[in-house]
Amino acid sequence: MYPTADLTVEVETENIMSVRVPKINVVEKEVQDTAPYGFATTSGELDSSIATLTRVMKKLIELAALEKKVHFLADEIDKTRRRVNALEHVMIPELEDTIRYIRMKLDEDERSTLTRLMKIKDIVRA
Repeated sequence: MYPTADLTVEVETENIMSVRVPKINVVEKEVQDTAPYGFATTSGELDSSIATLTRVMKKLIELAALEKKVHFLADEIDKTRRRVNALEHVMIPELEDTIRYIRMKLDEDERSTLTRLMKIKDIVRA
């Protein structure tokens, strides 16, 4: 048996939201109308099976390309979700604690300076 159609698959990459995903183009060349097998030794179901395969093959390749795109995008979404969780649960609370600490130190320095100024005024008055 030999194929009656020649499918060429061209693979390129495209950028979807900073994710490089495959873009597959299927080019169909030269279709022969004659059956590549003898009619006497095969059943009629083979004809319908080959016709169905011929109709569906291009769509199967496109479906595989779409599935791969979805897989890459899902992986990227998972990475982004992990980064967001790290920011929400680790970095932002640490930064808020640091801000709180700095504010407390500045308030303490301000009170200390105010107390020092009041003592200096008392010394100058005396």
